Amino acid sequence: MNTQTISTDQLRDMDNIVLDLRETSEQLIYVMEEQIQAIISSSPEKIEELTEKQTAIQSEYKKYERAFIVELERNVEGSDDGGLPKLGDLVMRFPGEEQVINQWKATLSQNAKNLQRKNKQLVDLLEFALNRNTRLMHSFYTLFNNKNSHYSPTGQKSHVASGVAVNQEA
Repeated sequence: MNTQTISTDQLRDMDNIVLDLRETSEQLIYVMEEQIQAIISSSPEKIEELTEKQTAIQSEYKKYERAFIVELERNVEGSDDGGLPKLGDLVMRFPGEEQVINQWKATLSQNAKNLQRKNKQLVDLLEFALNRNTRLMHSFYTLFNNKNSHYSPTGQKSHVASGVAVNQEA
């Protein structure tokens, strides 16, 4: 990860975890891009395959996140506010490694931003596809409803098509 020499084994371990986190986030982003293409091409088998792949990579990413937090807690005696330790607390313990620690912070922040952006793109596309499918199904039921009549229990003609509201939010 770094061109500089890291002075302690603990920090070297953290540096390796940051590298693992960066590589795993890049894998996640690549899979999300493939999912977007699969959604656009309407390939349910590919979407399912990629979703399983994404789940496995996310599990690995979470494992590295937990490992990083454990290492951070191990290297910082405890933060002043009683909460989880921060990278700034690590700088106070290892002032000679401030540049390396700041690089970790920048890398981790960029990873989080990239993953959030790509996830938002994926969710927006899925919502768009869901809305298009809902409108298409509504159109089908409307055409069907023009040729068939539905009656309420009171005998009044009803224009509510069965199945139109399936899986829709209120």
